[in-house]
Amino acid sequence: MSGIIQLEKVGKTYKVGKLESKVLSDIDLNIAEGEYVSICGPSGSGKSTLLSIIGVLNGASEGRYLFEGQDITHMKSSEHARLRNRQFGFIFQAFNLSSEMTAAENVELPLTYRKEMGRKERRELVDSMLDKIGMSDFRDHVPAQLSGGQQQRIAIARALAGRPKVILADEPTGNLDSKAAAIVMDIFDRLNDEGTTICLVTHDPRSASKAKRQVHLFDGQIVDEPQAEEQSGGNGAGGESGGDDPSHLQAV
Repeated sequence: MSGIIQLEKVGKTYKVGKLESKVLSDIDLNIAEGEYVSICGPSGSGKSTLLSIIGVLNGASEGRYLFEGQDITHMKSSEHARLRNRQFGFIFQAFNLSSEMTAAENVELPLTYRKEMGRKERRELVDSMLDKIGMSDFRDHVPAQLSGGQQQRIAIARALAGRPKVILADEPTGNLDSKAAAIVMDIFDRLNDEGTTICLVTHDPRSASKAKRQVHLFDGQIVDEPQAEEQSGGNGAGGESGGDDPSHLQAV
């Protein structure tokens, strides 16, 4: 499998005036095309920040990012936006569905930014994605008429509609019961079997174990699993302070 994502010595520091918080440091990470990787660690360890950098939602403060061998570190914001829309599909814990739109309309929404795609083509693609995740019968339902698990499946269909090369999922089962979570994780398994690259952020060991490779973060750095367990166990709150939240700032 060829490499698709390559991070070299990536770091992230939030600064507010004379205060700063270093969230990530010296991140070296390679994800091959077609891989299924989970990023694990306690709350505040930097998982979501790392995922946002991978999905070019957030820029790194230092280091280099290559996507399919191209250095995208210092691309213009418009180029990053195009890359996000074409290459990445995002799935979040909170679903992020529009309450006033039907399931089909929610899935279609990101496709409306593709000017080369006509309405008929968009609708056919939406129907295909809803069928793929077993939600065709719910295409005209609004989110309030759907269970949490059904809403997350609609969010997955929306992420897939643009035919992305990489799916980025941030705690996708965090708001689901165990049955709904199992259905969502089974969908990820099927997508990966079809060749989709998946990067999953989770603190749930059961979800993390579904991935083919696990990357462990602790205090903003990649560590091996025994070291992560030892450090977390030796410091009750684990990585709670100074993690993803830039409000944890220290004077410099």
